Amino acid sequence: MRAEALGDCAYILHDLPLPAYILAEALSANPPDGLIEAVASYETVGLYVDPVLFDIDALEPASFVPSKQTPTKVHKIPVCYELGPDLHEVCAQLDLSLEQVAERHSAQTYRCFAVGFCPGFAYLGYLPPELAGVPRRASPRTVVEAGSVAITGNQTAVYPLERPGGWALIGKTPLCLVNVEEHYFPITAGDEVRFHAIGAIEYEARLGGRL
Repeated sequence: MRAEALGDCAYILHDLPLPAYILAEALSANPPDGLIEAVASYETVGLYVDPVLFDIDALEPASFVPSKQTPTKVHKIPVCYELGPDLHEVCAQLDLSLEQVAERHSAQTYRCFAVGFCPGFAYLGYLPPELAGVPRRASPRTVVEAGSVAITGNQTAVYPLERPGGWALIGKTPLCLVNVEEHYFPITAGDEVRFHAIGAIEYEARLGGRL
């Protein structure tokens, strides 16, 4: 394992002995002196620390592996694919029908590798090979509606809040996945996500619901 310093109060851990989300969970459950927060990414872990108390040279990740791992949370997210404004373009790029894109996207179980960009934005991977490789839009949208389901490269995600964005939008979920005021952030690194297709009528009936 290799530690890269980011100023005095943060480090990035590379070449991890464990998946990033497991190591971050273990360090958070049993924090060494001076560790404020451990944050998982795809293949690295960020450490936010108190430089007076924290000693990077004393960090031994193997000793922080929990003896009993927390059961994986599985979230089932409904998606109305017909509401994806980029779905037809994605179908043309991948040479697949609308039904095939929806079927392949919803057939996969995705791991949440990291949460970032905006509160509750879960980076999910990996897409099935048939859906991989869709590029970011040449001109990002200035506004992407909350609930928009998107793909790019080998990743998929749901925009939990209204934000600018450049990923291809292939559907929309009626669920509320984040409420900042109520500290509602149900998806965390290490969780699994499964999508399933719904129609417009069910979308309207479930609008504003939660996981």
